[in-house]
Amino acid sequence: EDNMPENNAKILAELAPRIMNAFHDLGSHHPKGEKLSMRQFQALMILHASKKLTVSQLCNKLGLAASTGTELVNRMISLGYIEKETDVQNHRNINIYIAPKGFTFLKERQKTLEEMFVRFLSPFEEEDRANFTASFQNIWDIIAKYKKPHK
Repeated sequence: EDNMPENNAKILAELAPRIMNAFHDLGSHHPKGEKLSMRQFQALMILHASKKLTVSQLCNKLGLAASTGTELVNRMISLGYIEKETDVQNHRNINIYIAPKGFTFLKERQKTLEEMFVRFLSPFEEEDRANFTASFQNIWDIIAKYKKPHK
C-alpha cells in the first residue's frame, strides 16, 4: 500500500521543490552574456534532443499555439540561435535546428552547471558525492526506460 502511485506522488511533490530550492540557493545558473527566456531555453533543449523539428512539432512539445511558436522561432532565428531549412521530402514543411550560436550557448550552460555542481558537491564526503551522483543516474535510467520515443 505504501508503494501506490498516489503515495509516491505525494512524497515526490514534497521533495522536488526542496531539491530544486537547494540548487537555486547556489546563485546564477546562467552563463555570462546574452540571456534567453525560459521558453527560448526550453526550445533549444528540445531541439538539441530532437536534432531537427518542424515549427508545429516544436509548438506541440512546448504546448504553444502555432502563432506563438512561430513568433518564438522567428525571434530565435533573428538572434542566431536556430536556423531553418525547407524539408527535402515535403517542401511545405520547414525544419528548424540549432545553429552554431545555439550550440555554443548550450556548451556554456553545461559548463556553468558543472561549476554549480562542483560548488554544491564540494562539502560532501566522497561516499555521499558518489551516492548523490549515482542517485541521479538511477533516476535518469528509470525515466529513460519508460520514456516514449520522439516522433
